[in-house]
Amino acid sequence: MHTAPMTHVKSNARRLKSAGFMGLLACLILFAAAGPLNGQKPKSPSSKTQTGPASSAAPVRVAQPHGHAVAENDWRQEVMNNSSAPVTIIEFFDYQCPFCLKTNQAVEEAIKNHPGKVRFVLKNLPLSIHPDSALAHQAALAAGEQGRFWEMYDLLFANQDKVKLPDLLHYAQQLHLDVPQFKKALESGRFRHVIDDDWAMARGLGISSTPTFFINGQSFIGQLSANRLNAAIDEALNPGGLATATAAAGTVSIGSLDLSRAPARGQPQAPVTIVEFSDLQCPFCARVTPTLRELLKQNPDQVRWVFKNFPLDFHADSPLAHAAALAAERQGKFWEMHDLIFANQHNLKRDSLLADARSLNLDIVKFTADLDSADIKRQLEADKKEGEGLGVNGTPAFFINGTSFSGAMPIEQFQVAINNALVALGKPTVPMIPAVQSATVRKEPEISFGSPDSPITLAWFSDLQSGLSPKATLLVRKLIDSHPGQIRLVFKNRPLEIHPGAMLLHEAAMAAGCPRQVLADARSHHRQSSERQPQ
Repeated sequence: MHTAPMTHVKSNARRLKSAGFMGLLACLILFAAAGPLNGQKPKSPSSKTQTGPASSAAPVRVAQPHGHAVAENDWRQEVMNNSSAPVTIIEFFDYQCPFCLKTNQAVEEAIKNHPGKVRFVLKNLPLSIHPDSALAHQAALAAGEQGRFWEMYDLLFANQDKVKLPDLLHYAQQLHLDVPQFKKALESGRFRHVIDDDWAMARGLGISSTPTFFINGQSFIGQLSANRLNAAIDEALNPGGLATATAAAGTVSIGSLDLSRAPARGQPQAPVTIVEFSDLQCPFCARVTPTLRELLKQNPDQVRWVFKNFPLDFHADSPLAHAAALAAERQGKFWEMHDLIFANQHNLKRDSLLADARSLNLDIVKFTADLDSADIKRQLEADKKEGEGLGVNGTPAFFINGTSFSGAMPIEQFQVAINNALVALGKPTVPMIPAVQSATVRKEPEISFGSPDSPITLAWFSDLQSGLSPKATLLVRKLIDSHPGQIRLVFKNRPLEIHPGAMLLHEAAMAAGCPRQVLADARSHHRQSSERQPQ
């Protein structure tokens, strides 16, 4: 898993502003009802036009390469065009990300294991730590304009360290493209807006790393194995059903894990054990920690949380941070150090960790000795090896009574997994406590537009993944347009449990600007509409 900070994001703010509140909701509802997040319509194999699969731009006429016919459709293109498939896999990817490369074979295997059942959608997410990646993404789209997207896709992944402009021009020649046209597309930034749009979507969904997958709305962060993908597809095909043969690989026996030295919170005899493989420098691990604390509060007798060390190779300061936490554990202060480290992730150097130890009133001589001890180093290596043996390749990774989960899941998803584990043991489940009952939850302003003095207030409780939402959107918009200045609309989030992707869609709506910027734009649009009415 890659956890690069989300910097240098070129959001398409102008397009968002022009859409307004209703436009944003309509777009979200429509892509939810259609399934994929791809803005283009699928094309038949005989189509004369083709755009890059990740493109949300208008179709572009395919130019015939000099002296060569357009290549036949790749099997992946047929999967991408399979709009009737019951499962949609959306991947946010980066051509220079090594984890994306490692996952490609697993994606292919999982899709081929489910013929006709999967639609595959690509979204461009070149990370700022890969300075050449953005141009590589444009090159693939420019090749797609000439019918050679997948060939360029494969070349770019096969040569991740060679994607500068001269390299890209060489690949264009190798694929017999119209090189002047290809070069012009790159130099003019013709496809840059496609990448900007995908980046804006990623920001709205809270994505800042690659690869990130959405399988029928459920998110998966980091490199995935074929077994994990197979299990996720099977679950999407049979939500709530019994585990299939391919899903079995995603389950391990808790008894096979060595928890003897692992720090833990919760009742030792709790029926449900959550084993977390965590990286103390990973922002997603920091993000999920309050959720795990809340789970313990809501399930005081049912859940035990066990911590396993899994410092990722590309987080240079993480091993020392983990050693510091274990050194604090030797003095009974693991969780206190754990929380301090997450609160100060931007500075995990030795001096800072020693300062944290002093703030906890630890014996600094002993702490320093333990920090550098071979025993702690062995414990870290053992946890890492154990995680790798279980297929962990990103953080946070969880095993809930043996069933594997990945990513900073929302509390609702954790609670469903906990209740499923309790049901399997024949024990009563725990009802969900609505977040609004917590005194620590910040109350956001309501999502609305229209004057508070309007004679009619319309409260709209909506699930953005519901098949009825598109019709409701058109009806609401028609009502507002036909009664200018008379209706105040209040939108209420009501994602239903039967729609597994609904919660994510509603979070995207909020993250994309509701209720602040989009609400302001909606009010501006409302005023403009009123001014156009005859006085």
